[in-house]
Parts: sequence; structure tokens; C-alpha cells
Amino acid sequence: TPQRRLILEALNDADRHLSADEVAAQVKKIEPSISLATIYRNLNMLVDIHLVSRLDLHEGPVRYELNRGHNHHLVCLGCGLAVKLDVCPMQGEVQKIIDQEGFQVDSHHFEITGYCRDCNLRTTSIDISE
Repeated sequence: TPQRRLILEALNDADRHLSADEVAAQVKKIEPSISLATIYRNLNMLVDIHLVSRLDLHEGPVRYELNRGHNHHLVCLGCGLAVKLDVCPMQGEVQKIIDQEGFQVDSHHFEITGYCRDCNLRTTSIDISE
């Protein structure tokens, strides 16, 4: 549908993961009448058919990105920063186990949570001043 195409274009043009509100803001530049409910409904459908990946940052809004095969991230629990990893943990020992078990992988996600440099510095400066 035209709405899905606009959503996919917004995600493709983004240089980071977008929340549904951010996707809506981009799409509304072209199609002002589109509702947030329509954005959510289409994002969920695009996730279901594996064209889009959902990244739940635990704090703040869920974020979305085009599914380009691998979804591996470092996620900051402080500010929600998500850094995409180009390294795939499915290689090496994990792949050997998958092969031994005859397991057919449909998709996979790898997420390491912690605190980014800026949040670590903020926490450290608060601890020192107390």
C-alpha cells in the first residue's frame, strides 16, 4: 500500500532507529492525513512479515529499522542509544551448535545492554560529587 511504502522509505532514509512517532513525523511530510494508529498498524504488520525489525530499548519508546538481515546492537539503558554491530555472533561456536542440532534459523537478534560512555561519565560525576 502507499502507506507502507512511505513507512519503508522513512526507515530507509533514517540514519538511526526511529520510534513510531518519528516515523509518523517523516511520513506526514508527504502524507499529512496519515494517523498514528495507521503507522502503528503498518509497522506491526511489517515486523510480522520480517521487513522491519523492532528494537525494544526497555526505557523509552520501541524503535524500528529496516530488516537488513542481521540485528545486533549495543543498547544503552540510560539514554536509549542503540549502536548497530556489524559482527555476527552466529558465526563460530554458535553456528556449530546450530549445525549439530540441525536447527533451521528463521531470524535472530543479539543485544548487549549496559551504559554508553556519556551515561557512564554522568553517573561517575554524580557519584564523585555526592
